[in-house]
Amino acid sequence: MAGFFQNLRLTSERNDMDAPASNAYETTSPNTNVAQSSTEQITPEGAQSNILTIQAIPQGFGAYLDGILPPDIAKAAGCFSASMQQIKNISSVPIEKFAQVVNSLETIKNLNVNGTNVPTDTTLASQGLALIALGNGPYGTYTMSNFLGCMSGLPYLGIDIDGLTKNLQTSTLLNIYKQLYLAVTWERATASIQYTYDGISTYTTTGVTITDPGGGYGRESAAAPIVTVNGATVTATIGTDDTDITNFGRVTALNFTAGTSGSVPTISIAYPPGGSSFSNSIVQGYIDAANAEILSIKNNNPATAQRLITNWELTGTLLSTEQRAIFTGMSIRVPNSSPDNLREPTIATFPATQYSFVDTIPRYATFTQPHMYSQTLEAIANYNTVGGQSLVAMLRESRNQARLQEAGIPVDNNIDNKLTKQQESQLIANGTLGGSVPATLATEIGSPVPLGYYDTVDDRYYSDNVAIDTGEAVEPGSFAGSRYRSLIPPQLSVIYASDILLPATYSVPEAIDEVIRCNCDCWDNI
Repeated sequence: MAGFFQNLRLTSERNDMDAPASNAYETTSPNTNVAQSSTEQITPEGAQSNILTIQAIPQGFGAYLDGILPPDIAKAAGCFSASMQQIKNISSVPIEKFAQVVNSLETIKNLNVNGTNVPTDTTLASQGLALIALGNGPYGTYTMSNFLGCMSGLPYLGIDIDGLTKNLQTSTLLNIYKQLYLAVTWERATASIQYTYDGISTYTTTGVTITDPGGGYGRESAAAPIVTVNGATVTATIGTDDTDITNFGRVTALNFTAGTSGSVPTISIAYPPGGSSFSNSIVQGYIDAANAEILSIKNNNPATAQRLITNWELTGTLLSTEQRAIFTGMSIRVPNSSPDNLREPTIATFPATQYSFVDTIPRYATFTQPHMYSQTLEAIANYNTVGGQSLVAMLRESRNQARLQEAGIPVDNNIDNKLTKQQESQLIANGTLGGSVPATLATEIGSPVPLGYYDTVDDRYYSDNVAIDTGEAVEPGSFAGSRYRSLIPPQLSVIYASDILLPATYSVPEAIDEVIRCNCDCWDNI
């Protein structure tokens, strides 16, 4: 109705052409492009005639110029106006400033960098992320635990892996691994003998010493090796305790009984089981047996086995991430170098160099003097690659941005480098986002107790299937709700962080117990 009365124009007609105008109305109809009129004439006895006229204002581009400019020029002016209004703050920019800026704007001429709905080449971006985004945070970002590593326990699963392994192992598999270890450590033991000579014909042994304990003895319950000595009696003792890996399967002692010989005493220890040389076929037989037993264990315990496999692979991935994070994010000593040498001095600090170069391009772009940054970068860019063309395009874009800012026109070409509120909520409440690795905290004083989950569809946190109140209206489009909506950000929400941090607030039963305990203490002190 407001639009109706705003477009209402009062006019009047009298029989007498010289009479003053009154009691005639003209308005517009929003649903028509042509003038429509309805005329009602009332002629009281001996009085004037009143005419009511309803007329629609033309619609479309340039409609407000109807009757001022020719229709084709009015439409063109309207189209131009609608296009220009897409530029932020354009209405407050003096036309003189805008005219000078437009005259200097650069285009993407000769650069094949158009044609996608995102401001980057997705293929190259994916390749670049695989080289730089090597953390276990959202979208490959580095986290604090990447640098501190396994000392944080986040999210290393060594204890879990050890427990799962013990739950899955069988005596058959354990024995196969013992025999496999003895087979791959196959090595003949050696020893030396000490003796005296009377200068005529008698050699008297005085002792024996192990020079190499060998390995692989006792495989398949074989007895200790026979020790052959002329002029003495020696028996060998081997290690059979598989928890003592230093001595397991090796000659640990030579029990010596002295004797004499008519020739120089010699000592020889028999080969380990398997013959006089290392046998690949024996090792392969144990490997095949182990694989068969592992398959049997996996088939009999599929869920536990898969959990162990997943945790083992995840731990390996985390170790690689930690190593990369420390190498790329910290100054480390080059192996076998002097104590004062940090990093290899001839290698750039990757990826910090790449980051700083890209961030500095907007400043480089404004140096258009001969032999300076812009000209040099355009000279060395490879125009046959997307990277080279993108470099030149970014230089031009940066100069355009500087020109628009001179005219007071803000730009919207900066991509936010932080997560949205919804992404933050999902990451904190659910523990994962965009390929990030979940982390479980477990300490001597307790573990986190998740209160619920964050639903990305409803954009709400649910606990016991009840949405947590954030002051928002319950029904979409409702005018209800508090003025202070979502006052606490996700990072500070004790509810969202309940699966990340240790409990810092009491549950209802715990609070009641604390009140009772406090009251009891107070009464005891009266």
